[in-house]
Amino acid sequence: MSAAFARIWEHLGWRGFALAGIGCCWIAYGTGLIVTNRAGVVAATAPVTALMCMEAWGGVWIGCGVLGLLAGARRTGRDLWGFAAVTLPIAVWPLAYLTAAVTGDYASAWASVPLFASVILLLVVVAVITSHQQRMCACRRGDTDGR
Repeated sequence: MSAAFARIWEHLGWRGFALAGIGCCWIAYGTGLIVTNRAGVVAATAPVTALMCMEAWGGVWIGCGVLGLLAGARRTGRDLWGFAAVTLPIAVWPLAYLTAAVTGDYASAWASVPLFASVILLLVVVAVITSHQQRMCACRRGDTDGR
């Protein structure tokens, strides 16, 4: 197990691990949106569930999670679309919560906005800090074609 983890870590690095990890979390959260009914989330997301049903939003979270998971395996510079994908749902949710709080649909929704905003902040920090790191695929090391 340790050797397998070391090989995966060698391939992913911090940037890939962040994308893949958040992607897995989004897949789990999206599944939760589909299979559970949480009154607070339903009330707080009323502004966006007026556009699409909760199951569709769960699908958006899952889809963006899969894209993040796939982008985690890509090299730095070729994975920016993954950061965009994992940022999309986490950017929509605080706007919905804030709107629900302001309109009175769910007055206490404002308290969750900093939680979602902090995830966006951490994604930006990871993307910026790791943007200049070179990551070579572990499976291609030693190739003679210069990669």
